[in-house]
Amino acid sequence: MRRVTKYHPLFNNFIRQNLPHADISIRVSPKWTKSALTEALALSHAPYRLAEPINTYRQNNIKRSDNARTPESPTSSPLSLPRLLFLTHRFVYPPNRGDRIRSYNLLRVLSENHRVTLACTNDEEVSKNDHEHVQEFCESVIIAPLNRIIRLAGAAAAVARGRSLTEGMFHSRSLSKSIAQQQRSNPFDAVLVFCSSMFPYVDTPLFSDTRMIVDLVDVDSAKWSQMGQESTWSKRPIYRFEANRVRKLEQRIADRADAVALVSEKEADLFRNSIRTDTPIIGISNGVDTDFFFPLARQAGNKRSLKGEQRSLKYEAPPNSQHLAPHSQLPTLSLIFTGVLDYKPNVEGIDWFCRQILPTLNASPRLSHSPTPSLLPPPLPISLTIVGRRPNAKVRDLAKLPGVNLVGEVPDVRPYLHGADIAISPLKLARGIQNKVLEAMASGLPVIATTQSAEGIDAQPGEELIIADTPEQWVHAIRELGHLRSQRKVIGRQARDYVVSQFSWQARLRHFDTLLEQPICRSLSS
Repeated sequence: MRRVTKYHPLFNNFIRQNLPHADISIRVSPKWTKSALTEALALSHAPYRLAEPINTYRQNNIKRSDNARTPESPTSSPLSLPRLLFLTHRFVYPPNRGDRIRSYNLLRVLSENHRVTLACTNDEEVSKNDHEHVQEFCESVIIAPLNRIIRLAGAAAAVARGRSLTEGMFHSRSLSKSIAQQQRSNPFDAVLVFCSSMFPYVDTPLFSDTRMIVDLVDVDSAKWSQMGQESTWSKRPIYRFEANRVRKLEQRIADRADAVALVSEKEADLFRNSIRTDTPIIGISNGVDTDFFFPLARQAGNKRSLKGEQRSLKYEAPPNSQHLAPHSQLPTLSLIFTGVLDYKPNVEGIDWFCRQILPTLNASPRLSHSPTPSLLPPPLPISLTIVGRRPNAKVRDLAKLPGVNLVGEVPDVRPYLHGADIAISPLKLARGIQNKVLEAMASGLPVIATTQSAEGIDAQPGEELIIADTPEQWVHAIRELGHLRSQRKVIGRQARDYVVSQFSWQARLRHFDTLLEQPICRSLSS
């Protein structure tokens, strides 16, 4: 475990002695200079008001978010902001997978009105640059590394105690100790727990008087249950076991939390129907960074800064330059799939598409089982590009199929999105909103998705998003859009307009501020 920020005892002692009415919960980095302490000395003559607000966030020309307060604003004083403990099961940066995209943007939005302590586990090395970027939004950061052996041992111990495998896999004794120590010495005003696996860290009497919001994101018990129904017979007992244990965890969360958030209203309804509780259950959907994901036509001359990010809109072409050719010059219709490529729903979805749909697209104008084969548009050459981190063996095997190009992990996915004609999301098992669908739509691409992939996205079917579930529907949708370039442009433009108007991170996640500011409404169970 590493603590990113160390604190200066001299300044804390000074505050206690000279500012008896001030909030002394601020912790100051040793990097503060003598001038900062001199500035603080002047405050002893005005204990009720900060003449010159002290800003603990380094200002490296980074916009913290759309409406971030500036250091000059009187309300931006760290002494006036409530302390928030933000618990996540992974380090929030880089935002290159669904959970990190949501948790990172949550951090950005909440840091405007809170002094955030980020506490998380992590199974990957965190780079210095990533540390520094996240530190911009935090009062302190605590990371507990967990390797595979520790996770497996934790899972076994959790099962023996009657808990879920997931709880054990994300348990860190050192992180639990550090959180408890901070709560005893300087209690947090509120806690935001991201994902059910982190709830046990605050399921203690120490936090009985602290406002607690839990962002479950998805109903994990339902996901495990669905996997148990659809998996092979050898795995079903494990998935069903985990579904039952996680459901008990979700009940504990509902009994203790002041409010529970999920990634969509549909997930919220599912949770309400599966858990007995009077706790408010709220659907708060994801957003998308529409400054970062934009149509290709916006590339030239676009120098707008990206909110809260140290990144540029400029990028280099991918290795296969055919993906950046104008559509009129492409010899084939270019499809793209993006996602983490060792995540079971992604793997099974793209495997199904490559083995069931792609051969039909490339081979024949008709499906033998189709009741109305004559209604299918004529075939055309198809290529599929698969982009994402950690492709497993099953995904790597897909690269051997005709027309499939496996790229794997890339530093910037936008060139590949811009080089495609259509984005696909053929997931059969999905919970919550799929960020990759929103990113493709924001990039001006027409998206064809299953009903599961489109969950929580209330776009107009056929105008802003194409829905396809059966093989015939997939073949028809791809061929029809393939032959109608103008229609692809119209749907892509309408898709982006929809995302820009409905999925701003700022608007979506501001609901958490409201939840955190409300008075405590739960009673501690015995």
